[in-house]
Amino acid sequence: TLVRERSAAKRAALTPEQVDYERTVARDRSSARRAALTLKEIEKQREQAREKVAAWRATLTPKETQQQTLATERTRSKRATTSPNEAEEQRVVARKRSTGRRATYTPDELQRLRASVRQRKRLRKSGKHQQERLKTKL
Repeated sequence: TLVRERSAAKRAALTPEQVDYERTVARDRSSARRAALTLKEIEKQREQAREKVAAWRATLTPKETQQQTLATERTRSKRATTSPNEAEEQRVVARKRSTGRRATYTPDELQRLRASVRQRKRLRKSGKHQQERLKTKL
């Protein structure tokens, strides 16, 4: 836990802008890593994530489980009650963020990302994305 304490101390010393930058860098690294993965590897990671979540949920007390469920329901209801204008505003903000993020990519990272987007489009056209989605929900 010494490492956690050190990293928490470092994080506490950062300005909000630096925190945002660190999050953006981590997100970029994560999406670049995902772009390099094959569908099987992605499916394997999703399965591992589901197992981790199941293990984590098993450790929760009934009260904590209820709190998590309520939080999930709140998020869903927020999404459901968002007006079309608000949703469009959120999309515009997300687009601006992703444009800024893309500006930091190297040509190799961009190429990998574009390849993964093309692959997803091909899957959508063939209807296989629905099969993939069903697998992830199981």
